[in-house]
Formats: sequence, structure tokens, C-alpha cells
Amino acid sequence: MEANERTPIFTNTYLPNERTDRQMFGSITRARRLITLLVCTAVFAYLLYELIDMIRWATQTGGSFFSEVYAWVLMAGIAVYAVIFVLLAVLPRMQASKQAKRMREMYGEKRIGIRSDFFDDAIVFFNTASNARVRLQYSVFRKITETGDLILLWSGQKQIIALGKDGFTGIDVPGFRTFMDEKCPNAKRRWRKDA
Repeated sequence: MEANERTPIFTNTYLPNERTDRQMFGSITRARRLITLLVCTAVFAYLLYELIDMIRWATQTGGSFFSEVYAWVLMAGIAVYAVIFVLLAVLPRMQASKQAKRMREMYGEKRIGIRSDFFDDAIVFFNTASNARVRLQYSVFRKITETGDLILLWSGQKQIIALGKDGFTGIDVPGFRTFMDEKCPNAKRRWRKDA
């Protein structure tokens, strides 16, 4: 800390790991995955309806269901839906693994610390691996979300700052929620109800 800097009200230290990366990427891609899943489910329902209709036609007319090209196209569509569904379920895990690999390549270590110093007028974020320092006013945050282990601060420029819920010094999580409710009254806040 520089000599001309004030003492922070409280601090947070966040050490990313694969579990928290999964939570972060799951939160980031949540809306996109939900929209994709809804569209795919609608297409799947239509394909399933058509497949059942074709099976009914085959039994009523005595035709061969498996000789119809349309039936194979429908089954392929259902298989594609199953693949997309599985990918959407494992996407955060895949992205978290990529992120961990990228961090190891960049910094030679998997865990990079982010220290956040909270002042009355702004937050100063300090990356311990790159020695980068960023100061942001509370007014830049448009959304605050909470996962099992993280609190994510979303700026208007789509930057995301992660805070570890177990990394607070000088405040607890309920106190932090109250603090951010006061400092960011215009931000959309989605606090966990089970916490």
C-alpha cells in the first residue's frame, strides 16, 4: 500500500480455483445457456412429436418406420439435442479448466490472488501475480450476483470482479451485502436466499 493511500474500511482476498471458476463461468454464461436450452427444448419437443406421429403412421399403415429417411432425420435431431444438453451442463467446467490452464501458462501458477480494498468512495483491486492495480468507483457497478463461494461485481463495461466469500477481513458477508446495498443503490442485486 502506498504511503499516500488511506486505510481501507475492509478488504477481501480472493484466490481463484477450479471450483470458483466454474461458479463464475456458470454465472456469466447462465442467460446464454438458458436461452439456448429453451430454443433447443422447443425444437426437441417438435421433433419428438413428429417422431411419435411417424411411428403412429407406420403402425396404422403397416409401413416400415426405419426405411423412412424422415425418421432418421428426426432421430438425428434428437441425438443433436442430447449432445447440446450435455454440453450446456458441462460448459462451465470446460471453461474453468481452460481458464486454469491459461493462468498456469501466463503466471506459472494456478492460484492468482486478487486483493480488494474497500474505501468509502471506491474499491482498489490489486492482482498479486501481475502487480496490476485498478481503482473503480461504486457507481460503475450495474449488477451484483452471489454464488455459493463468490460475490461477482459486474461493471457497465461487462468487466466482472470476483470476491471470495471466505476472504473478507473486517466485515462478514451479511455486512458486505448491506454495505453494497448502500454504495450501489442502482445496481441490480441478486443475493442468495439460502445464505
